[in-house]
Amino acid sequence: MEVVPAEGLAQRLRACLPAPAVVTVTCLPHHGPQEAVETAVDLAAAGYSVIPHLAARSVADRAELRRYLEQCGDAGITDVFVIGGDAATAAGPYAWSGALMEDIADLSGGSLRMGIAVYPEGHPGTGEDELAGTLRAKQGLAAWCVTQLCFSPDTLHAFPARLRLAGVTLPVWAGVPGPVRVARLLRLAGTIGVGQSLGFLRRSAGGSEAGSVVRQLISSASYDPGPLVAALDGAGYAGLHLYSFNDLVGLAASGLAQPRG
Repeated sequence: MEVVPAEGLAQRLRACLPAPAVVTVTCLPHHGPQEAVETAVDLAAAGYSVIPHLAARSVADRAELRRYLEQCGDAGITDVFVIGGDAATAAGPYAWSGALMEDIADLSGGSLRMGIAVYPEGHPGTGEDELAGTLRAKQGLAAWCVTQLCFSPDTLHAFPARLRLAGVTLPVWAGVPGPVRVARLLRLAGTIGVGQSLGFLRRSAGGSEAGSVVRQLISSASYDPGPLVAALDGAGYAGLHLYSFNDLVGLAASGLAQPRG
């Protein structure tokens, strides 16, 4: 389950998802890696298996990165999720995630496993061939990967096979949103670049006769991830990566956060 740093998060999480569940902590530009790592350390102390996100463009220098890795090591954290990040300008020498991964491997002596992001609908400003080459270059340092948020069942089902054809052999986890309000998902989707899935979500918000996008935006209905999860059967995913958007109660009630056989 992916969570966003927030006050009282550990207490809220314990009420909905008992330790030692695996929890990832996102790193947004206005939070920065320090808050993601501090939240991860707190959750690790509460008994969770925690994976903090480290955004390359938000790390100022190698010394700062070393501090983050030392905090993770002291807390018993064994995995980090490495992304480029959405900061408009790089705070230091890490303009992309691959450069940060190289220093993480060096500073940790290879003791930290790293996850990377993969993109079922492509990446803004990067061609498909270039993106595949970048992923192949990074997978030598990575242990697993997670898909960017995608709302199209057909696209998500086909994606592991596309990765294999591109030469990416890492275990891949399907990034699936929890049952949060449609209006909130639409707002978030518009800011994180999920491509054609934004149109798919709008069309799906109230069925084929839903009416205008305005009506969908003010809908109180919750998104139903059931069809998306069902589409994963037989696709070759290692499991689910649940985007909670901190709607922990709703996600726990859905049953998606329970271990799956």
